[in-house]
Amino acid sequence: MRDLLARAARDLGRINYQRLGAEGKETYDQSRRFSQQAQQALKERNVAFAWTLADKAATLAAELVKQ
Repeated sequence: MRDLLARAARDLGRINYQRLGAEGKETYDQSRRFSQQAQQALKERNVAFAWTLADKAATLAAELVKQ
């Protein structure tokens, strides 16, 4: 799960937010929110929920990199 979060953070770090269109910015922001929520879920020991959120964050970030 931490690998997923690290991958999402790495992918988001490669993206120039200012160059994204409105849809891209929304996807970027959503990926960041999922990452933050996953971190919070981990702190609360809700591993299953954290896993789902981390997967969503990584998937969205990877989609942005492909664009």
